[in-house]
Amino acid sequence: MLYLRSLIFLSLVLSNQESTGTDPSQIIITDTGKYIPYVPTDIDAGPSEGFILNAHYFPALKFYNAGRYKDAESQLTYVVVRPHYLEANPRRPEFMSTAHYLRGMIYVYHASGLGRYTLAKADFEAAVKWNPLNYVVYLELSRVYSRLGFPEEAASVLRHLLSLMPDMMTAEEAQKELSGIPEKAR
Repeated sequence: MLYLRSLIFLSLVLSNQESTGTDPSQIIITDTGKYIPYVPTDIDAGPSEGFILNAHYFPALKFYNAGRYKDAESQLTYVVVRPHYLEANPRRPEFMSTAHYLRGMIYVYHASGLGRYTLAKADFEAAVKWNPLNYVVYLELSRVYSRLGFPEEAASVLRHLLSLMPDMMTAEEAQKELSGIPEKAR
């Protein structure tokens, strides 16, 4: 059984390396919350294969909210690499977008190591592909671009977000972020 788990982990690492060019094993995730046990949920959120929502997605949300980012990242990765398990679920785009968004948030705010921003950027971009109306993702993607020294790309993301006509609070945040970017890059 341990051998099988090792093979599965290795295949996840290699597939993530291929898509981002980054080795996730070099990323150190820091927990800020106290230990909480893994507990599957019993939420009726629609059809799924392999009990993925109650065994992985919802426990990941609990781990994330409790500051147990290593456990959350592990469970979110399980979900992210298995979108086909949610094919029959009409809320699949929402679940997948949120899983990518939260994993990106872990890499940006609760991890260290070379390549964490690359992994976050890839997750934020995937979150937007799954759900283009997940407005908060655009804000975080622009922040990653800014941190990486790409103000033009950050401004472009924010302008695109504003063109989507988000709610007033999100639009104000986007305008604030945009005003913080050097004028020549806007």
